[in-house]
Amino acid sequence: MADSHTSLVRGARILLPMAALGLLSSLFLLPRTVNPDDAIPYAEVDVSMRARDQQLTAPRFAGVSSHGSDFALTAARALPDRADPSLMTAEAVALEVISPEAARITLRADRAEVDAAGRSLVLEGAVEIETSTGYSLTAPRLEGRLDVVDMRGTDVAGDGPIGTLRAGALHLTETGGVSRLVFTRGIELVYLPPER
Repeated sequence: MADSHTSLVRGARILLPMAALGLLSSLFLLPRTVNPDDAIPYAEVDVSMRARDQQLTAPRFAGVSSHGSDFALTAARALPDRADPSLMTAEAVALEVISPEAARITLRADRAEVDAAGRSLVLEGAVEIETSTGYSLTAPRLEGRLDVVDMRGTDVAGDGPIGTLRAGALHLTETGGVSRLVFTRGIELVYLPPER
């Protein structure tokens, strides 16, 4: 019994490595058809369009206003105008303005028309306005300048520290280094007293 077990182990020591070598060699030696559809997928990018139309990915334009407020304009991408490269169309735009007193106003929009030379811009497409003082507003469009922080819009609605409000026009301005929201033209305010 012990002899048969010993001869079985000796035989397995020879046969098992030989079988493993046979399996490995069959992986490399046997022909296999190649399916071109199994190739590594590449991003579907129109190379000719990329070569023809220049664009900036994740651009950032920053500066300081004449009254000392810091501002930074970022976007997912921007397409410069062919005739005038200082004019750009940007997508997924965010503008952040921080006054010298650390008050913060953030504007977000689906798209923007930016004039880098004239420091002016137009924000369009569900513009969101958030301030560090507690305002959360929306407007269909805002336009203005960055060198003096002066933005104007119409049909503004949202929530503020004292309740919900709606106004025909909004003016974001800067006086003496302090940013202000000025509401005009038919203001409707629903006052919500603070909970005690």
